[in-house]
Amino acid sequence: MLTLSTLPTLPTLPTPTRPTRASIPQSQSRSRKFGGGGVVRRALRSEKEGDEEDAETTWQAPTKASVEALKQRARVGDVKFTTKTLSSSFSSSSRSMKDGDIGVDDGSANGLETFANKYRGRWDVPWGGTTVALGLGGWCVSFIGVAAIVFPLLAARAGVDPRTMSTSEQAEYLLAVQLAETATSLSLVYALVSPHMDVIRDKEKDWFKFDFSEPFEAERGWAKFGLIGYGATFLALALTGVALDAAEKAQGGQAAVDKVAESVGTIDGVMPLIQSDNPATFAALLAVTSVLAPLLEEVVFRGFLLASLTKWLPTPGAVLFSSVLFAGAHLAPRDFVELIVLGMILGFSYARTRNLLTPMLIHSMWNSGVLVVVAAAIQGGFAKELGIPGF
Repeated sequence: MLTLSTLPTLPTLPTPTRPTRASIPQSQSRSRKFGGGGVVRRALRSEKEGDEEDAETTWQAPTKASVEALKQRARVGDVKFTTKTLSSSFSSSSRSMKDGDIGVDDGSANGLETFANKYRGRWDVPWGGTTVALGLGGWCVSFIGVAAIVFPLLAARAGVDPRTMSTSEQAEYLLAVQLAETATSLSLVYALVSPHMDVIRDKEKDWFKFDFSEPFEAERGWAKFGLIGYGATFLALALTGVALDAAEKAQGGQAAVDKVAESVGTIDGVMPLIQSDNPATFAALLAVTSVLAPLLEEVVFRGFLLASLTKWLPTPGAVLFSSVLFAGAHLAPRDFVELIVLGMILGFSYARTRNLLTPMLIHSMWNSGVLVVVAAAIQGGFAKELGIPGF
């Protein structure tokens, strides 16, 4: 199914008591001291008849039995020490005991936690729920108002019926509508957040960030994570499509699958324009779906909505909630689940990089890729094999 995303601790071990020299009998040939983290120091005292002075201490490598004994002593509250930690401790024989100087094998759990934390950071949100509600409500009104009221009235005044336009004229009309919707929506978001410009302009807060520098930087490179997200989109949507088809067949067989395919999808409204042979028409359509739509939708749904929701929800929850609204805004029942999945990839990519260029890149590449594939399938005569609606 082709989806086009565009709108219409660690326990502390008890410290062993170090024996003093006075407490050790002269006949005792060995003394032990335990260093930080289980360091075993063995000293052999050379005893010569009539000589009361200690010989110079020498050190021996630990035996397997001593290692196992240390491991057993070290298990407190199921804390496990790695062989690597023990070896390191033995090699540091000159160290003295320090509280808490214990090497712990965190295993892969700690690494996984670190990885997850990179996607769970919240934004410092200076506004409340009223601003968020006004933002969504105002955006819906303006979006619908521009496309369904303002432009049709202007066209009627000019004596033009959009339904009778040629494909090239429809492409120009669509481009003009999208430009007006984008300008109106961005102005609305700006008006709502403008009382908090001190926070918005603070670069440490990462609000509405468009940073073209270091595109392939390891931690937050926008192009790096954009390309990763684009690849993840293919896999995620392919698996989603297979799962949905299996579920639909389980419920009602092939008839259920066909019925869903007949419902409205995101690509249906622009299909006549995709079929046009006019390069200018296709260029206008690409400008709408791959430039203006990603700019508008990422600022509204990721830059404003997702980030604002982290005031009340953990970031993954905000990603999911904003993705559901993102999918619903497309008014395309056939693609609703796929749009949620796409929205989550866009959302997590933004949460990872804090740079709107990342989800915009994924969004733009996905939309343009769908258009190119559909156009090529139509021209090549294999649109039906790809399951493109209407063929």
